[in-house]
Amino acid sequence: MQAFRYTLINGELYYDEKGEVLVVVDNNLISVMSGGKEIENPMFHLSREERVLLDRLKLMAEKTGLQVNPLWALAYPGKLRSLMLSKIMGSLFEDFVYEILSKHFVVERHVKTFESLSKFTGERYHNTPDLIVEGKIAVEAKVSYYGFQQLLEYSKRFPMGALVLPFSSQCRVPHGWRHFSNFLADQKHSSHGLKGLYMVK
Repeated sequence: MQAFRYTLINGELYYDEKGEVLVVVDNNLISVMSGGKEIENPMFHLSREERVLLDRLKLMAEKTGLQVNPLWALAYPGKLRSLMLSKIMGSLFEDFVYEILSKHFVVERHVKTFESLSKFTGERYHNTPDLIVEGKIAVEAKVSYYGFQQLLEYSKRFPMGALVLPFSSQCRVPHGWRHFSNFLADQKHSSHGLKGLYMVK
């Protein structure tokens, strides 16, 4: 549970360490109190960049048909707000890709493929793909940044895999892997191609 202070100006909440409005976030639940009374339907002041992220999240929800309530993410101030909005988008998109694949295949989520020795070596190892299909194919569902090095590490254990992106983007993947960009706009074609990859024996 985390609590933040805000000030209400012209119907919008502005982050203010000395503000009289108390905003409490507990996982994805939010409570906004002012003078002992709860504020219903709070409106947080958003920067232009935050508004773009929120609009993109709403578009993703519309395209996937999955419900999402980002209000708790908006309660976070500063850079944390953008981080939380991105986190929701990532989770939403991963849910969507999982939903499509699990209709046709056995799909596991966040399976640790080996024990990391990072505590001893100080180096970070990527050992948990977003999805593993039929126990042999790794899938990474990313909404923005992806690390080629991460995919390369996965490809050592999974010669076949896929990187799936919701919007149009340039990307590169390891040998034996495929990428599917603009997945939301071209769901039928991309879904068919994604499923086709897993028919390869």
